[in-house]
Amino acid sequence: MKRTIILVIALVSLSMAGSAQYFSYGGKLGLSFPGFQDERIASQRITTAFGLSGAFSLNRSILLQTELGYERKGNKFTNQYWDELGDLVDDSTYLVKTNLDYVTIPLFAKFNLGRSNKFYFQAGGYYAYLLRARFAGMKFGEMLSKDNILPGLARNDYGLVVGGGLETPIRRELSLLLDAKFNYGLKDLNMDPKVIGHSNIIRNKSFIMSMGIVFLID
Repeated sequence: MKRTIILVIALVSLSMAGSAQYFSYGGKLGLSFPGFQDERIASQRITTAFGLSGAFSLNRSILLQTELGYERKGNKFTNQYWDELGDLVDDSTYLVKTNLDYVTIPLFAKFNLGRSNKFYFQAGGYYAYLLRARFAGMKFGEMLSKDNILPGLARNDYGLVVGGGLETPIRRELSLLLDAKFNYGLKDLNMDPKVIGHSNIIRNKSFIMSMGIVFLID
């Protein structure tokens, strides 16, 4: 068994040594479509997300990448009440909106397909820290605007990341990036129902489409 492990390590080391290794860094700006996993009404949010990234190649096809970014999560939908006859109650329509502002740090493996124009797949996890949380809508029978709900939420969030994209060179040291990824939160954020206004489990989700540039350092 020990000989097998040593042989595998040796083969991996030789593979890495025999392939070009490089470091790259860049930045991305895009649109985020966030929501909560347990919501019955599809999220209508469209927000912004941006970040800085750095990657190190293990070989020609596999990279380890991390980022430091900002992302606004939360949800937004129109809520309405109907009476027992199924008629809409007058003046019962109101907007529910939650803004959760995060600093995010994903870490994932990136698998490249191609040499010049590189299609890639990425998978890993993320950590996020909640900076600000505000709510607008009906809570405990009262209409609220910009209500601070940060004390009722967990400051730390974590989850899974999957996605893919295209990296195409502009010149030797510079490439253009088109990226799409889905974040699936694993942490229940609801820490105090008295602050949030309900006892439901709250887990984040978001789909992000972005453009960016990548600088290569051999």
